[in-house]
Amino acid sequence: MLAAMLAAAGRRVGLYTSPHLVSFRERITVAGVPIAEQAVVEGVARIRARFGSALDLTCFEVMTFLAWGAFAAARVDVVVLEVGLGGRLDATNIVTPEVAIITNVALDHEAYLGHDLASVAREKAGVIKAGVPVVSGATGTAADVVAAKAAELASPLEVLSRDFALEPAADGALAYRSRAGTITPLTIGLAGAHQCRNAALAVRALELAPVFTPSPTAIAAGLAGVRWPGRLQVVCREPLVLLDGAHNAAGIDVLIAEVRALAIGRRVRVLFGVMRDKGWQSMLRALGEVATEIVLTRPRQPRSASPDALVSAVSGPVRVCEDPADAYRDLVATSSPDDVVVVAGSLFLIGDLLPVIDPTLTADAARERAAARLAGRC
Repeated sequence: MLAAMLAAAGRRVGLYTSPHLVSFRERITVAGVPIAEQAVVEGVARIRARFGSALDLTCFEVMTFLAWGAFAAARVDVVVLEVGLGGRLDATNIVTPEVAIITNVALDHEAYLGHDLASVAREKAGVIKAGVPVVSGATGTAADVVAAKAAELASPLEVLSRDFALEPAADGALAYRSRAGTITPLTIGLAGAHQCRNAALAVRALELAPVFTPSPTAIAAGLAGVRWPGRLQVVCREPLVLLDGAHNAAGIDVLIAEVRALAIGRRVRVLFGVMRDKGWQSMLRALGEVATEIVLTRPRQPRSASPDALVSAVSGPVRVCEDPADAYRDLVATSSPDDVVVVAGSLFLIGDLLPVIDPTLTADAARERAAARLAGRC
């Protein structure tokens, strides 16, 4: 959303995200276009030449170097950096940003971030820099941790729902409100009620970094035109097929809320694949509350869990199909037009299936189309 609004304002934006869905190049984009294959090859060669064997870099550190080299070469106006894991010790965290955003706090990567929300929040609050504004959507104990860190560093703190919000407007659209004023009407190009929270955080962040503040027109255009494959993405209407990369308990809860609203009186069939280090037991228990049937598969990643190991967590009808493409084709082919098919558990699973569903729906193609729309080319 940040990148889309800035692009609509005419800024040349570098965007660094993870993980990718189909192509590694999706992680590093300039003006909505993924980094070229040759640029990856040349960039990695430069990193090797610079460091050789003197420094043992992680894969993510190499990617971060690669991104910054690409953004410098492209002379971008602004960079939007997504933290890879946690925040405090993340490779992206050597920068001092114009503004820091903590969207929410939930349990994930517990082996690295801690087994309670306060511990996770402390890691995420590590992105807060002295005197730099921070925008937070954290609640409860996590909100207290974020507030304490911001106070310690004298960083101005803006809290979702307290200081700003994006809410339904009288005309059926949305209205954004903060002490800077009101922007309406707004619409969001991504499905899901939770995207209102994300949009509010993004808009307030831009308001707090005045050097980048887009006009209300650019904010409206960016939010309306934003696309992000694999997040409540509809790829078929009969049956209704939803792809969502929900990969932890909090993400599954958000997904289930949307499915309940969509699937009243309809059969829900779930295709699920997950990384073995995730809390898949609770994820499957939650999905079992809305699913008529769950099909277990294995994303094409070394970290993926064996579907046979997941069976015990499913209380209702369950099948196993090791190959995700075969599992998807069979599930859609045997569904009635009124059914709802949900694919979830891992963004890697979504990435496996996007080229199977339709090559034009790959993440690269979707983002390039979105960039073209914002640039007025189509």
